[in-house]
Amino acid sequence: TQHNMQRHLKPSNFLKLHSYHERYDYYGAIKSFCSDTCGANMSSKTRQLAESILSVSKSHDDGRPQEEERGNHQRLSHDSDERKAPERRRALAQAITLIESRSLEHIQQADLLLNYVVRNMGNHYAKSKLTNRDGIFRIGFAGAPGAGKSSLIESFGKYVLDKDEKQEGISSDNCTGATTAGGEKVSLHDHDPHKLAVVCVDPSSSITGGSILGDKTRMMELSRHPRAFVRPSPSKGILGGLSSYTNDVVTLCGAAGYDLVFVETVGSGQSEIDISQAVDMLILIVSPGSGDGLQGVKKGILEVADLIVVNKADGPLLPAARITAADYKGATHFFKSRMPGWETPPVLLASAQTGDGLEPLWAEICRYRDVMTKHGYLQTKRAQQARYWMWKHVQELITTKIQSDEHIRDLAKDLETALEEGQIAPRAAASELLRLSSQST
Repeated sequence: TQHNMQRHLKPSNFLKLHSYHERYDYYGAIKSFCSDTCGANMSSKTRQLAESILSVSKSHDDGRPQEEERGNHQRLSHDSDERKAPERRRALAQAITLIESRSLEHIQQADLLLNYVVRNMGNHYAKSKLTNRDGIFRIGFAGAPGAGKSSLIESFGKYVLDKDEKQEGISSDNCTGATTAGGEKVSLHDHDPHKLAVVCVDPSSSITGGSILGDKTRMMELSRHPRAFVRPSPSKGILGGLSSYTNDVVTLCGAAGYDLVFVETVGSGQSEIDISQAVDMLILIVSPGSGDGLQGVKKGILEVADLIVVNKADGPLLPAARITAADYKGATHFFKSRMPGWETPPVLLASAQTGDGLEPLWAEICRYRDVMTKHGYLQTKRAQQARYWMWKHVQELITTKIQSDEHIRDLAKDLETALEEGQIAPRAAASELLRLSSQST
């Protein structure tokens, strides 16, 4: 029965298995059990959402065609996707709302939905033998408040999508490339996205808990683009520049056929680096005059940034932008080498207002993706990120479980009283609360 199976598949039983073959069989039992319970417990509405989101990948299960057939295949799949686009967009929006909910029932359905989507996407990639270049690519945009992240994302997003439309029907042989900041020629045609999703994380009030969600207002033109999907989300007080479910939202966007995903963080400081665990490439946006060379040497988000863009490089701010770029270029030489072919993050000038610097920015992104794919770092990075988010969710689930248990809440009140009276230290109180919660399970 399901109850006996749950008792058998306990972590303590797994730790008793020492040989690889025993653990491999245990993995198989867990996978089979998860598949059965997912289908049995998922509501009809949740399943419908999942099927609508995955409809784009199921239409391509026969694999990616050869290069000479790619144009015809893209036109046929484009016509099919256009018919399903409104339904898929509604399903994606509803699924994201389900993931954002804090209702216990909705959390359970969200887990089932994500498991279903991830498992089916894994089967799709296994059948079609796709490489990382054919899947989604996730780019994070971080920076201090007022750096112009939303404006740059809108200008850059329109540039990437409109460039793709202008080159539609042009073969890769006739398509010219672009030159990176280092003078390297890069072919941009292979990386042209079909659709773009933008996930904007807005800060939530520490007093009321509400969010304005105003980033979408700054992206009015991009949000109306037929091949773009812009979704603002509240941070709900979570530090690190992201909300706790941003990684899940990005996963759903990829499953819905958005092969390029931008993630905009809240106005982040030097220590808010969770964004690097949710994207393949992190771009730091800075404004002219935002610090000297010493500021660039400081550890934190600069240490994990893959590319630095000095925004607002136009008009009277252009001289200050050039000085800021020079300061950051000098500071990046002190950073530890990332990987072969991408030793230090490039520093670029760009303007969201005039559009200057957008082509070199896209060229550097394409070069970074080529380097990541060539050396196999993309798969390694995503595997590490999956482990990171597993433990991140473990921490949140432990906190949620403790706060939702009535008996533990009563014990917590006693500990809070002891804290106020100075009878126990906060660290010792936390250890005692965790010990009591483990005894109640």
